[in-house]
Amino acid sequence: MSDTNAGRTGGAQNVLTGDHRSAHLLAENVHCVLGDRLVLRDVSLKVSRGERVGLIGENGRGKSTLLRAIAGELPVQRGQVVRAVAGQVGFLPQEPGFPAGATIETVLARATAEFGEMAERMRAAEELMSSGAEDLSEVLGEYGRLQDEFARRGGWELHARVGEVLDVFGLGGLDRLRPTAALSGGERSRLALAALVLTEPAGLLLDEPTNHLDDRAVDWLVPWLARYQGPCLIASHDRVLLDKAVTAIVDLDGSRGTTVRYGGGYRDYLDERAAARAHWWQQYRDWRQELVEARRRLDRAARSGRVFGGRRDSDKLSYDLAGGGAQAAAARATRAARQQLGRLLDEEVRRPPQPLAFRAPEGDPAGEGAERPGDGVLLRASGLAVGDVLRGVDLELAPGSRHVITGPNGSGKSTLLSALAGLRAPDAGAVTRQPDLRIGYLPQESDFSGERRGVLETFAAHRAAYVDDAARELTRFGLFASADFDVPVNRLSVGQLRRLELALLFSRRPDLLLLDEPTNHLSLDLVEQLQDAVQQFTGPVVMVTHDRALRERHRDSLLELVDGRLTRPA
Repeated sequence: MSDTNAGRTGGAQNVLTGDHRSAHLLAENVHCVLGDRLVLRDVSLKVSRGERVGLIGENGRGKSTLLRAIAGELPVQRGQVVRAVAGQVGFLPQEPGFPAGATIETVLARATAEFGEMAERMRAAEELMSSGAEDLSEVLGEYGRLQDEFARRGGWELHARVGEVLDVFGLGGLDRLRPTAALSGGERSRLALAALVLTEPAGLLLDEPTNHLDDRAVDWLVPWLARYQGPCLIASHDRVLLDKAVTAIVDLDGSRGTTVRYGGGYRDYLDERAAARAHWWQQYRDWRQELVEARRRLDRAARSGRVFGGRRDSDKLSYDLAGGGAQAAAARATRAARQQLGRLLDEEVRRPPQPLAFRAPEGDPAGEGAERPGDGVLLRASGLAVGDVLRGVDLELAPGSRHVITGPNGSGKSTLLSALAGLRAPDAGAVTRQPDLRIGYLPQESDFSGERRGVLETFAAHRAAYVDDAARELTRFGLFASADFDVPVNRLSVGQLRRLELALLFSRRPDLLLLDEPTNHLSLDLVEQLQDAVQQFTGPVVMVTHDRALRERHRDSLLELVDGRLTRPA
């Protein structure tokens, strides 16, 4: 956690605005390079008072960098950052740091220090009023303002508020003298967030604030954010938070310098994206139709010119009278048709990618051939035991079945999926699968370590396919642009590696899906596409997820892995 200080640093400027209604956070044409990588290219964004803007985009597209730049923690090479607020701007990075030697108590004391200062100023005003000074109007006015601000921010209930916030963020049972250096990463993140909530700064910059929060903490934080009145920018993939707490959404692609703003919350964003996609398809269909018509006109003009393409010496007079004019007209028509065709080709409307789907399109050889497993149990786990995390797990997977598994970190969820996929041998029990069963397994973390080949070559190698066939398949998925096909895999961002994993998953045409945290590291548009593809999949599905929106969608299919066994949640 950090607070920005007054002054200028690396293109950043603090402005103590006189009118709180004009408070805002601004990035204007911000250009930022980290190492040899361009992260932000002339990015502009403004968040005004009362706005809570959700910042979305794939991992590696510059969200955290933009937040750090606006917070003043990262100098920019070009552009301007302005923090126009009357007070501090609170910043929550994904990995917050604390001063050396800090304890939970000193962090809380710093977060609530302003309340102590306000209380001291009120006491001083009370002493002045009791001294019998002649002109008390100014003192009374200041005292009233202090009381109102103190009450508005919960100063009278401060002790109770501190206890409530610590409890809701899972920190209430910790010794307040414990050094922050002895806390886990999740505990440090929750402590930094608790400090910001208690401080309630004049502006907020939050980087994935619901990471490391359980459902109870999220349910508390979302309404608090929805009531927050200062300018607030939140980088998040949490669809519950985006749906209930933000007033606008900005989709950022920093290296390309694009910020697309959508009004309203997450549902409004989905509606606008759907409308934009429908418009794109209509533009593509119109362009294709114009292209067909232009080629027809060119063909007609060429055939018309050939009618008068030759003459006999004895027919010179009739040719001069009729053929010459007709051929000139045909030449003009041909030139016009060629010009129109050239313009259309220059202004090509790229074909929108098809939505992701596990079923093969009509005519695709991947969907033909050997008969696939039919009805009945495709996979059965009996008495499955692995180490200390799985103790006698039983599970049957038949077509159409859905199982969404939750549970605390370290409870064995990923271990269970890897055992079902056949990648880990159980210590006891057995997993039986139908012959020729194609399992689509999506691990939680991508493993392309040591891979130096380009995206297309790597995809083709994993698919054991010819490069041309792999290129057509990869293009149809729409997960990579052709310009990215030659990018070495070891240079891909986390989000791009996840896209490569998805491309391989869909290309396998699986009969059964085992998905470990499938929405991690994906853009929200891709999350929605994947969710719809899973919904339409007719085979069995087992998903491990902490995604609240995904769990809510499959609430009737929830299982909890506790003490090594699968149970229905209470």
